[in-house]
Amino acid sequence: MSKNDPTRTVLVTGGNRGIGKAIGLALAKSRYDITFTYNSGTKEAISTEREIVELGVNVKSYQVNLASVERLEDFTRKVKENGKKIFALINNAGVYSGKTLNEISNEDWEKTIDLNLTAPFYLVRNLHGIIEDGGSVVNISSVYGLRADAWAHGYQASKAAIIHLTRALAKELAPQIRVNCVAPGYIKTDMNREGWTNESFHNRIKKMTPMSRWGEAEDIANAVKFLIDPENGFITGETLVVDGGIGL
Repeated sequence: MSKNDPTRTVLVTGGNRGIGKAIGLALAKSRYDITFTYNSGTKEAISTEREIVELGVNVKSYQVNLASVERLEDFTRKVKENGKKIFALINNAGVYSGKTLNEISNEDWEKTIDLNLTAPFYLVRNLHGIIEDGGSVVNISSVYGLRADAWAHGYQASKAAIIHLTRALAKELAPQIRVNCVAPGYIKTDMNREGWTNESFHNRIKKMTPMSRWGEAEDIANAVKFLIDPENGFITGETLVVDGGIGL
């Protein structure tokens, strides 16, 4: 946005830490007001709010379990009652379960699908009416939405489905709203801390990645910022892979 543009609001789910926090901070630096959700981690949410305020924009957070339909419906009702339009919805909140076929329980499967796939769909369904014309939805998928391995079946299935959902929503909501997707590779976040702090696994992924490093949350934030920029208004239905080349 230019200095003369009115402040616009972006809603980021799972915005108190990791990739979601990086997205919020990057967009705050670009003069967007930030609304974010979080399920747990109140201290992190308060810290994130403070950092965003220091950048000179407005911020509001909501603690909500988006995997609960009842809680999600209550949250979206509050957002609409606020009476303000939003410029972009970033569906970032997600959960990872690395279990194999014989290990995953019904509860594990349902929790993963509910948060990674069902919640983004319901959020778009409930909130697309308050997204500005020319605004965007960005869904966060994964490189494992494009490739498969013999584990984390619920995670991989949900991330593959969100890519296809992105394409379908892009067709339905055009031309008023653009819908795109970002597919991260191995990114250093709290969710996979066990992996990147393990020297052997860290080095193995680094060797597998043409760019010879793990990604940072800011790499994903920059991709999101690119996709919602009105200057890129002819891009919709696309999945931008940000994986350092590991998926090639």
